[in-house]
Amino acid sequence: MSFFINQHQRISISSPEDDSIIELGNTCIDNGFLKRFPGISLSIFFYLLTHLDDNQCIYTNATIISSYLPREVSIPAINKALKHLAEHGIIRISAKREGDYTYKIELNLNILRNSSLPITDHREGLYNNKNIRKTVIDKKTPSEEELYQAILSFIPPEEDKGELSKWLDSFDHKMIAELIRRVDRWLERNDNPPGQAFHYLKGIVDDWYRKEIFTYQRLKHFDQLYRETRELASSFGIKKWQNVKPIHMETFKSWLSDDYPLSSSIIKLAIQEAVKRKRDGQPSLKYIEDNFIKPWKESGIKTTQEARAHLKNSRDSYYKVNKEEKKMADNWEDVPWGFES
Repeated sequence: MSFFINQHQRISISSPEDDSIIELGNTCIDNGFLKRFPGISLSIFFYLLTHLDDNQCIYTNATIISSYLPREVSIPAINKALKHLAEHGIIRISAKREGDYTYKIELNLNILRNSSLPITDHREGLYNNKNIRKTVIDKKTPSEEELYQAILSFIPPEEDKGELSKWLDSFDHKMIAELIRRVDRWLERNDNPPGQAFHYLKGIVDDWYRKEIFTYQRLKHFDQLYRETRELASSFGIKKWQNVKPIHMETFKSWLSDDYPLSSSIIKLAIQEAVKRKRDGQPSLKYIEDNFIKPWKESGIKTTQEARAHLKNSRDSYYKVNKEEKKMADNWEDVPWGFES
């Protein structure tokens, strides 16, 4: 197939049959566009870009791609370049065994826009790069590429980076920025070796997946629940968080969120009152639930003032019944028992 070159203010390399044309400006090149694509990844990027369907996808495999490249380019080299593009969020690859196609590839062109952080294949230079993290933490709305690079700074070169694109797809950007802030703060506050940051980060992400937390709003809800649960555990007498058992967590959580949720201040009052009533000062969770939590939920208690009033009414009723029973016991001879003589 023939192609021709037109050079005016623009250079256009195309064939008469072309449906799409790629344009690159000189300023784009000056700003480091080519540095984002080491090796043959630029050639593969152009191939993908010019063969997208209407849904911005392409179904292909390394063998098909090789037919568009010089003969000396090997299949392993193509797979390595695809992995580079995927790790940097430029493409998303899904296994798609359908006919001759092995992959479904989607391009994420937004990641190439408005990014102040260059993509480079020298990941060792990014590892533990605090400036990259500071850029994201200080920025109100960091780009996806900046978020990617900041997470990459926590991951040692020998670790697999394959999950990074999945994380960016799973969680909203505000959550990813919060993840970076938390891990960075953990590193600074605990003076831990940088190598431990990845395991701490992975632990947070795994916990989010387990609890199905994918939005920042839901994360705030769980953060509040976590703080309140810790406070209740402390009020209950469990001072060390590692001593909190799953039954404690589940019970406190149910008091705070199930059915008719009570505020943490009302539940603290219930615990305090239960401690006062038990001679050994160690009420069980069931005792607190049966004598305080359930009655208060059933009565629609909303404030600590209402809870205290409910307690006072309960005490007054208790003493009134006891007083009447004692009076009857003192005058038992006057009771008309109805015995036959």
